[in-house]
Amino acid sequence: ASAQTAVVFGGSGAVGSEVLKSVLSDAFFEEVIVVGRHSSFKKIDEIVSSAEAESKVKRVNLARVEDISTYAKKIERADACLIALGASAPHHMHLQQWLSVEIDLIRTIAEFCNTIQVRSISLLSAVDVENESAVPFTKEEIESYGEGALGWIKMIILYMRVKGLEEKAVIESASDVQYIRIFQPNTIVTEEPRYGWFDATLFRLHKLVDRYLPSQYHSVDVRLLGAAMVADAKTKLQEREDLGSQQDVAKLSYEDYVSVAGKAFQDRLTANKDEL
Repeated sequence: ASAQTAVVFGGSGAVGSEVLKSVLSDAFFEEVIVVGRHSSFKKIDEIVSSAEAESKVKRVNLARVEDISTYAKKIERADACLIALGASAPHHMHLQQWLSVEIDLIRTIAEFCNTIQVRSISLLSAVDVENESAVPFTKEEIESYGEGALGWIKMIILYMRVKGLEEKAVIESASDVQYIRIFQPNTIVTEEPRYGWFDATLFRLHKLVDRYLPSQYHSVDVRLLGAAMVADAKTKLQEREDLGSQQDVAKLSYEDYVSVAGKAFQDRLTANKDEL
C-alpha cells in the first residue's frame, strides 16, 4: 500500500491521546498531522516523544482550531481524518458556547477534511445518537437558555440532540468523503475519572452490570476505543472498492471495537501486565 497520512484532531484529550498513540505506533500511517491549540501541545509532545515517532509527525499549532481552514492549501493530501474533539465539560458552558465547539467547530473540521480529499473520517460521538431526527436550535431557543452554565440536568436533556446535530454537520460538510465512521460508545472508562465522583460511581456500576447489558451499552476502555478508531480507518483505507460519489456512513458500537481492535488491545494489556 502507498504511504498513508492521518490527520488527528483532539490529540491531547482522553480519547484523542489514545488515538494518537495508536496511529503513531502503526507503520501503515507514514505521516501523522496533529492539529491543536497552543495549550494542547505539551501533552501531544509527551506522547510523540514516548512513541519515538518524531520523524513521522507534523504539527499544526493554532491559536484557535477554527483557523484550520486557512491551512488547507499547505497540505497536499491526506487519507484519514480522526476527530476526537469535543467540549470537555459542557455542563459548565452556556448553550451557545457548547454549540460553537460541538457543532460549528466540528463542521469547520469536516469541511477541511473534505477540502484535503481524505477518503475516511472517524468521528467520536455517543451511544444511541440519531442524527436523522436532530432538529437545529432556533436563535430564540438558544437565547432562552441564557448565559449561565447549563448544569448537569439541562446538559443531559440536550445531549443527544447536540450530538445528533454534530453527526449531521459532519455528514453534510464532508459530502465528497467516501467513508464516514461514527463511533458511538456508551461510558468511556479512563484510568483517572474525568468528572470526579460521577465517573467513579459509573465505572464501578459498569463492572457489575456490563455482562447483563446489550453490547452497545457496555462500557469501553478508552485505550480500546482509541485503538479501534485507528484500526477501523486503516481497514477502510485498505479497501479498494470505488463507491463513486456515494457516501458510506456507518455507526460503530462496542462489538465493532472489539472486532476490529480487541486482539491487539488485549495483547498490549498482556504486554503491560495490565488487566481489562
